[in-house]
Amino acid sequence: MALPRPKAAPFLLALAGIIFMIYANGLHTPFQSDDERHVILNPNINNPAHYLDPTYITYRYINNLTFFLNYQWGQENPYGYHLFNILIHICTVFLVFFIARITIKNATEWGEPAALQIAMLATLLFGLHPIHTETITYISGRPGGLAALFFFLSLLMFILGGLNKTPGKIPGFIYYSLSLLIFFLAMLSKETAITLPFILLLYDFSFMNGDQWKTFRSRLGFYILFPVLALLAFLKSPYAFIAVGDLLKKIHLSLVLVQLDLLKHPFKLLFFPINLTFEYDFKSQVMWGSLLVSLLILTACLYLAIKKFYLKTAILSFSVLWFFITLSPTNSFMPRTHLFSERNLYIPSFGICLFFAVILYLIFFRENELRKKALVGMSLILAIGLSFAFLVVKRNQAYASPSSLWADNFEKTPHKLSVGKTLSIHYLMEKNYPGALKTLNALLKINPGLYDVHQNMGLAYKSMGDSSNAEQKFKDAIRINPNAPEAHYNLASLYGNLDKGIEASQEFEIAAKLFRGHINYPPRNFYLDKARAHNQAGIEFGQSKKFQEALEQFDKSVKQNPKSLEARFNLAKLLLEFKNDKLQAAIHLKEALKLDPTPPQMLVLQNLLDEIIQ
Repeated sequence: MALPRPKAAPFLLALAGIIFMIYANGLHTPFQSDDERHVILNPNINNPAHYLDPTYITYRYINNLTFFLNYQWGQENPYGYHLFNILIHICTVFLVFFIARITIKNATEWGEPAALQIAMLATLLFGLHPIHTETITYISGRPGGLAALFFFLSLLMFILGGLNKTPGKIPGFIYYSLSLLIFFLAMLSKETAITLPFILLLYDFSFMNGDQWKTFRSRLGFYILFPVLALLAFLKSPYAFIAVGDLLKKIHLSLVLVQLDLLKHPFKLLFFPINLTFEYDFKSQVMWGSLLVSLLILTACLYLAIKKFYLKTAILSFSVLWFFITLSPTNSFMPRTHLFSERNLYIPSFGICLFFAVILYLIFFRENELRKKALVGMSLILAIGLSFAFLVVKRNQAYASPSSLWADNFEKTPHKLSVGKTLSIHYLMEKNYPGALKTLNALLKINPGLYDVHQNMGLAYKSMGDSSNAEQKFKDAIRINPNAPEAHYNLASLYGNLDKGIEASQEFEIAAKLFRGHINYPPRNFYLDKARAHNQAGIEFGQSKKFQEALEQFDKSVKQNPKSLEARFNLAKLLLEFKNDKLQAAIHLKEALKLDPTPPQMLVLQNLLDEIIQ
């Protein structure tokens, strides 16, 4: 006796509600990592003309357009950006359901009940899988989700166009035209959608050969359009040859072995989605023993897909090959900032989800299976769904703040210096100085010779009021890298706060020389701070009866900041008392009177000027 058959509409509505609920705790998370670059620092984020000009329809145009629209609706409030990502995922989940259902119904002998159950299983696994949190909760993960939405929609249009009985009696070429158009939308969302033509061919060879499908010959024109339009777009672009040349220069065939070595990790995360993290700590060198294991896994998968699975049902072979084909653009021979990212598994994961949906159906839910066995299967699916939902909610908690995300990352990759440095910077920005010091000390255990780590420790100590340790850390940074202008500037600022004007002026002089021609510009208040330091140094020299040195410092202060009333007055007074230079003293006093002094200051300046004139 079989279990009652579920209905599609209530299932999809319920799943959409569940997806929204488990991602709801990420709706208010702030901008992370590249989010600010895409939104706050994007010079065209509020420029409609940029998006209406067809000459700007280039790299990830559709993705950038959605950020522009988000900005119009909610400015810099991250809520709308997160909501948009969730809605993209829900729509993609619906497409996964329709593709799986139509495929099983028309390409197997299992019938409509099996198609509905397998589609539900595949959609449930895909919709709730925790590996997708980076694509959905991370705002800058949107390109992958958006490309997937168009990727699956293009595939669905292709499938509908290939049926002998097209829905609504719409001619097949309309569906094919839509499929082609949507493919270009996917490409303008993220370039990894380039694998879609290969997936269409794979789908064609795997399924579209029965009475329900039109002949392969009827689709030849559709397939030919892909290379023809690609060639026309290439020839029309003025930068096409330059882009191809740059692309060829970036190819490193040695990365193929590295990526093959890493191939185990996507499988691990899809089967056991625990210890997810934002940046993984994978090395770029080949580990031959590990590589051999990966090659064995790859060989076994391809053997099963081509020789064994296909004998039973093409759906299993299709699922396995889907995974490898769609993963290839991001895990092959092209150099990338990070060897592996979870968001690149969004489209490939469909193959694995569909594969296991078929396996679960064959084991537990076929019409001839016992009700008891079906109940076991339902219990297993419920356990998987609850586990996935829990892991999604827990993973979203890591995105609560920039520091929480990078703290989670550093806990899982404690030897990755870039992660620890990023975490310490966020702690400093959030004024969590104990947390910053703890992280920075952990980095020094990995490599004591990191000048920027010593420098950031100095900043933490300085903010905590521990001037002694701050001074020592700034000096350690200078010892490791004497040509780092920032370290000299930070030490100079510390000396200025401690009223050590002479030492501060010396460090400012060194920093100013090092900043000339340096890749980094001086901080905004650098020259004002430098002027104050020279003025303070002049006062200290004057108190020590070193009038010539004091005169030089006051002069530097005025030249650095001509609007410094205090430095003008100090210079004028010393010129009068030490050099008896009434002319120059009068000039500086007159300039000081132009700087909007307070009534008491004006009285002092005017009285001194009157004495000179008399």
